[in-house]
Amino acid sequence: MPTRLRDLNDADFDPLNQSKNKNVMRYNHSTGKFDVIPADNVLATSTSPPESFVGAVENEIDIDNVTFTGVDGGVF
Repeated sequence: MPTRLRDLNDADFDPLNQSKNKNVMRYNHSTGKFDVIPADNVLATSTSPPESFVGAVENEIDIDNVTFTGVDGGVF
């Protein structure tokens, strides 16, 4: 049983070294495997959601029920 993601049969991370710093993992449907791509490519290759979806989300969110208490980075 694999104990690391890179050991899975459906993972294609080679080479997984400093050259992959600041990359994100994604599932590549074309190859049927997980791989890593630069974080900058995530938004560059994404498509905008349909306006009907955006409108539905905006209508469902009640800004009066949203509270922001700050960002907690945890304890180091």
